[in-house]
Amino acid sequence: MLPFKTKFGWGIGTLTVSLMFQANGLLLLVYLTDYVNMQAATAGLLIGLSKIYDALTDPVMGRITDRTNTRWGKRRPYVFIGTLLCALSFLFLFNLALFSESENIILITLFALILNATGYTIFNVPYLAMPSEITDDYDARTDLMSYRVMAVAAGQLGGSALGPALVVYFGSGATGHTGMSMSLALIMVMAGFACFWMTKDAPFVKTTAERKDEGSFFKQFKTAFRVKPFAILLGIKITQLTGFAVFLGSLPYLFTRIMDLSYNYLGFYFLIQGSVMFISQPLWVKIVNSIGKKNGYYLASLSWGLGALSWILASSGESDLGIILRGCFLGFGAGGLLLVGQSMLPDTMQYDKKTTGQNREGILAGVYTTVEKLSFAIGPSILGIMLGMVGYDALLTSQSDSVIKMVYFAAGGFPVIALMVSCFFIMIYNIDQKTLKEEEEYE
Repeated sequence: MLPFKTKFGWGIGTLTVSLMFQANGLLLLVYLTDYVNMQAATAGLLIGLSKIYDALTDPVMGRITDRTNTRWGKRRPYVFIGTLLCALSFLFLFNLALFSESENIILITLFALILNATGYTIFNVPYLAMPSEITDDYDARTDLMSYRVMAVAAGQLGGSALGPALVVYFGSGATGHTGMSMSLALIMVMAGFACFWMTKDAPFVKTTAERKDEGSFFKQFKTAFRVKPFAILLGIKITQLTGFAVFLGSLPYLFTRIMDLSYNYLGFYFLIQGSVMFISQPLWVKIVNSIGKKNGYYLASLSWGLGALSWILASSGESDLGIILRGCFLGFGAGGLLLVGQSMLPDTMQYDKKTTGQNREGILAGVYTTVEKLSFAIGPSILGIMLGMVGYDALLTSQSDSVIKMVYFAAGGFPVIALMVSCFFIMIYNIDQKTLKEEEEYE
């Protein structure tokens, strides 16, 4: 097994982007509309444009890192640079109120969003390519990924619970968001630099694999989809994450419009879910190593699916116990789903290297993160269309039966259907420890 320093150091790195991702998703839109005085449609369009840019640059970044060779390694320099850019751009975003009176505020905001997306890409693509180079051991990668999932859970807690609390602590309003951004940016820098420093002695696997020019952006996608296990993994992720995105977007409507609860209860739910997701990782590592990744995925899907379906029974005056139980089921299931999904990525990279003899971890990581980001962009769009179809009106204090039914479906129906489709993909996924051992090393 890998040294604790390597596992903790690599895992803690994801806190940099997880904190930023969660805080941006929860607070950025309302900050732009309420404190930068931007129209909601304009703010949404700018965020959407930055996400498209973000997704398109991932394969390019993967190609760059595959060709990099420095005294600090192929990937680690970008972790360092990406950390700085993520933190600085995060500060920039939540201080845009300083420019709210500028006639160029739209361009300034778009620049800040592009800068933030660039930092995310520079950090995340090489970061995700590192595990397949740190170890070629099947079980060791699962153990390594558990540290990342714990950091993801910590980032979710930090972004969805600590972030709003810091806004209030620093005085609310624009000033509160400035204080929040400074505090979280400091944590992001500490996590990213810890990753850079603690992985300097990581036992990176030496490879004799060739580097081949994969050509244009679209050719890189075509190349990635030719790796059958990787293409199946993308099918798993896009169905699973699109369902997750619709589910997450539906919860504020469910809590406030149907359950008549404040955002404090929503934060309480995320606290339970994130905590269970974090503390369940050692158990999930044992489960997955015992019954295999595919069976582990089915078990995690069952836990998450039951928790999601139970929201259909939620109603006004929901008890704290009901929220706690759902948080436990969904947190436990999410912990397993993330662990299995993340540990499958380096497995497909190793399979590709052994069967083709080519060194394409960066390209595969770039395509993988593109699909992740597109899934989280598609999810909110689907939810918006669903609510628009039934006539949701934010100004109404009481919504129609059609709207209520659609919110229930978005929280407990659609995501479970999407998860079932992802289970079909994992049924045809054929990479396991035995398969990787049987593949001959490319000479």
